[in-house]
Amino acid sequence: MGPTQDTLAAHLHCMSYVNCVSYVILLHILLPPSFQGSVLLQFWLNSGIYKSHLHFHLFGTRKPRDSFTEHTGHEGPGKLTAGWMQLPAPRKEKMSPAGPWILVTLLSACTWTTASEGSLPFHMDSVIHVLEAVEPDLGGHINLTVPDLARGLGCCDSDLEQLLLGAAPAMPLDLPSLTQERRAFLSSLLVPPAPALALASSVQHGVVLVPDGTTVALSPLLAGIDAGLKRRREMPLPPTALGSGPGVDLSHASSGPELPRTIDALYAVTIAKALGLAFLLTRHNKSKAAMGPDGCWDNVAEPQNFTLLGSPSALPDAIINGALDGVVLGAWLAERTEPPAPVSTLLREYYAAGDLTGPGQARSNFRRQNFAALSPTKALTGQVASALLLLQTLPQTQALFQGVGTEELLGLAHKAAQEFTVTYLECPAIIPRCMWEARPYKGEPQQLHLPLGFLYIHHTYIPSQPCRSFPECAANMRAMQRFHQDDHGWNDIGYNFVVGSDGYLYQGRGWHWVGAHTRGYNNKGYGVSYIGDYSTTLPEPFTLALVRNRFLRCAVAGARLQANYTVHGHRQMGHTKCPGDALFQEIETWHGFK
Repeated sequence: MGPTQDTLAAHLHCMSYVNCVSYVILLHILLPPSFQGSVLLQFWLNSGIYKSHLHFHLFGTRKPRDSFTEHTGHEGPGKLTAGWMQLPAPRKEKMSPAGPWILVTLLSACTWTTASEGSLPFHMDSVIHVLEAVEPDLGGHINLTVPDLARGLGCCDSDLEQLLLGAAPAMPLDLPSLTQERRAFLSSLLVPPAPALALASSVQHGVVLVPDGTTVALSPLLAGIDAGLKRRREMPLPPTALGSGPGVDLSHASSGPELPRTIDALYAVTIAKALGLAFLLTRHNKSKAAMGPDGCWDNVAEPQNFTLLGSPSALPDAIINGALDGVVLGAWLAERTEPPAPVSTLLREYYAAGDLTGPGQARSNFRRQNFAALSPTKALTGQVASALLLLQTLPQTQALFQGVGTEELLGLAHKAAQEFTVTYLECPAIIPRCMWEARPYKGEPQQLHLPLGFLYIHHTYIPSQPCRSFPECAANMRAMQRFHQDDHGWNDIGYNFVVGSDGYLYQGRGWHWVGAHTRGYNNKGYGVSYIGDYSTTLPEPFTLALVRNRFLRCAVAGARLQANYTVHGHRQMGHTKCPGDALFQEIETWHGFK
């Protein structure tokens, strides 16, 4: 007699995340879709998930939004042998049209782990404090690392991580420093923020706010640190991924792009796997975006709930941030010859606020620039392709590759790397309005008609000093908005974007709203202002480059600015000394200045 729906649903509700994922994949492979759906329904009824945001996504009854959101508007079968898993032959049945959705939805049921009420704030400082308390037990008594602890609690333990990083160590039950509160806090963060979860809810789990004002997923960050500590970098792909294993047919690849032969474990467990799977999922459901968006915390001082700013995708910004940080830190660790510092110390230094001197620093503020320096697009394309070739042979992900030929797979890798590069490496990171705690726009904003033809450069003059940290820049943004709304009577802060000296742009009226920055020309171009008085001094070179090299390129690539755009200083359009003599002389050298 086969398993009943109640029995299978109970198994999903009780088992750990890793075992749950493996179990769900087996259900997807072995059971008809109608039975899978019944199992999922029984699981909801048993677990209470029907009261959550997942219930809204599937059934249309929405959990009330909190006041902050309203205010802003805005393991599977197989055996490890000689470092590689012996895999069963892929199934031959054709996947039903509902198959990918059922798989994604069933997987999301495995990931609904939340911290209890009264838990620590979801901030990187909380993570560092917990690790500082736990690390002496790990190194002094049982010789485990923080990534070992993370994997023991359920992080980074898919088939792919098992193959590339080794089997997860057994987690001891008697760590005196790992109190119930600390264990619950870490467990709530270390459930992998898989694409399935991102597609199932606008509330994102497994992420923390970091001091620079951005949000980071912990799983890819620790996976990269693990790979770096183990110095797991370039290794040959297993025979099954290259077509010589049972059930794998790459015979049609001879006329297409050359197949990669190696895989870099650091890239695979951080960005390459996630990027490849995200674009693969869009193949099954073309209405879903592959990447983004960013999101908002309910409370910047005491963050607990993180809500996405748009439709969920398989790869939100927080996962990308964690992956980039994982690669940057992992690459640095892999090159060290001296014993590494504790992970808590590494994280504290990497996410420290202030004292920026420019790109090249191993600091979170420069994650995009530092990752780009490590990862040319062509190399990233090869790593995504390698990850997909390996994933199509693994039980947990094999079903997603049904009907995907090798040339299409390589094309997906190319598309993923190209779009990722344009969106996240060539564009500057922009802190959204909700994160600097903007007031609402007064009235109804007027929409810009894109693409625009002009960029108008300003300086704020007051505040007169550059801001060098997220708290400083956010406070400056709030002060300017109050001045513009209360003293000038404007609807909002006047600028479209504001440039901090912390490595970030700050969203004012953004890409689509007409600003109040250049009288008579507000609907013709974007107003971008540097925080500070630049009459006699210049912003730091990396701050200038944010607009000159990245913002302008990004605006053109996104069809927001015409390719033959014109750059003007504010003084050219009216009676003002803005943007200051020193800054005006600088922009006279920029491409597009007239």
